[in-house]
Amino acid sequence: MGYINVIYDGHVQDIGDVGPFKNGELCGTTGKSKRLEAVKIWLETDLDLGIEYEGQIQDIGWDATKKAGELCGTQGQGKRLESIRIRLTGADAEKYDVYYGVHAQDIGNMNWAMNGERTGTEGMSLRLEGIKIIIAPKGIVMSPDTILKFMKAEPKPAAPVTPAAPVGNLYGNIICINPGHGGSDPGACGDLRESDMNLTVALILGLMLTERGAQVVYTRTSDVHVYLSDRPVIANNAGADLFISIHHNGSSDPSSSGTCAICYPESDAGIRLAILCLNGLYNRLGLQQRGLIQRDDSDVTYTDMPAVITEASFASCSADCALFQNGGAELEALGILDGILAYFWVAA
Repeated sequence: MGYINVIYDGHVQDIGDVGPFKNGELCGTTGKSKRLEAVKIWLETDLDLGIEYEGQIQDIGWDATKKAGELCGTQGQGKRLESIRIRLTGADAEKYDVYYGVHAQDIGNMNWAMNGERTGTEGMSLRLEGIKIIIAPKGIVMSPDTILKFMKAEPKPAAPVTPAAPVGNLYGNIICINPGHGGSDPGACGDLRESDMNLTVALILGLMLTERGAQVVYTRTSDVHVYLSDRPVIANNAGADLFISIHHNGSSDPSSSGTCAICYPESDAGIRLAILCLNGLYNRLGLQQRGLIQRDDSDVTYTDMPAVITEASFASCSADCALFQNGGAELEALGILDGILAYFWVAA
């Protein structure tokens, strides 16, 4: 096996050029509230291995691809790097993984990304403050004292999101939340699995509803398979007032993005609920508005109460997944909450 050193330096607010650093050393700062404005990354190796990278820059967006020590970012313009992605190139790239972890404003150390995944934030106006980069052989056996250097967990930590102020309380209401898919049925898959996304949002929403006095019933609270036909039965047996089925979309086109909702066409109350939840999701997430779909669907057809299926974003879209991992899950739950609160206020 040949040798590899990954080397990188940076440009930091009020400090200027820092580095070079290598093999997992911190480039930048932590706890000093200083933005990382630029990085350069290159390799020392005798293998057929290269490195390329892009950064998202304040007011500019994603920069053009850089490689082999080229500047990614800006100097002297007062602009922060907000996110970054790094990947290996060359004939030997299939033998190695590049891991990179960042320290982000208001979030702290984010979990390690790898091989071209985005890490940092987008659309949240938060600066990167530091970065560490490591290259490791594929199939490496990680012992307990090194596992944290190489793990990537999902979802990544997100900045706290303040819940919406209630327009009323939900005491006396029973709301059934259905996280779609689960277990052997992961649903749509891209950077994230739909079943995991559904459950994450369901648990956040359930907590928000409970805090407002509602009784919450779940069709599942872990990664297990529940038959489609059993899900409406759970809501009906609980005497639920609403059935909220949480899903995320999928497409063979990885650029497909946006928000839609599904309801039963012959339910006026269901249509109103769906429209209100859809408006809440539009306002919170700001993704493409894909509209309301009225159709016969198990989740909305066989319930005894108004029901909606939310499709807030696409599990097959990297940008939607990045948003989800960086505060979007909380925003999604808030959007559905906005719709539920509005529904009961209108119905009162």
